[in-house]
Amino acid sequence: MTRVSTNLVVMPAGPALVRELAPRDAAGQRMVAAVRSLVDATGGRPVHLVGSRSPRWETGVEGSFRAWGAPQVQVGAGHHLPELVQRYVLGERASRVTDVRAELGEPDPAALTLVALDGSAGLTERAPLALLPQAAAADAWCRDLLAGREVGDLPDGGGILEPELWHELAALRPRRAELVDADMEHGVGRYVAAWQI
Repeated sequence: MTRVSTNLVVMPAGPALVRELAPRDAAGQRMVAAVRSLVDATGGRPVHLVGSRSPRWETGVEGSFRAWGAPQVQVGAGHHLPELVQRYVLGERASRVTDVRAELGEPDPAALTLVALDGSAGLTERAPLALLPQAAAADAWCRDLLAGREVGDLPDGGGILEPELWHELAALRPRRAELVDADMEHGVGRYVAAWQI
């Protein structure tokens, strides 16, 4: 895929992408580098952040990872973990953020929409939900969707804690779709994808 045509990027939402919280997470650091490269290739497009605004991810300290054990990591804005992770990954590129929301809605093709979400949390015995029988099917569904392949319904019982954004992505019809990276080392499906919508 021509990177410059990318206007929607999917990235993980979890705090393991923050080096100060998971210094030995090589896959996470690889994913951070991939997202940054994708963002850089889009030039100066405004960036729209999309991710969960569930109270479970909320912190009272704006722009801080204090609630997750890294008070020294400041990203300047945001009260919900997915947005904090997005701003951390963006670094200085976060100055291009012009919109932050919980729903994908109708993405603006002139902006870069950065979507933070995770796949199954039940892919291994040590996963947050332990090993779930349908987790592998859910992981395959996520990978197929992000690669632009046709998918049916998201499998039930697969351990995707917040499926709403996945359903919104599935309703889109990207012109081009590429699954750039995928990882399940920590028992959670993590993905980087580049779409043109």
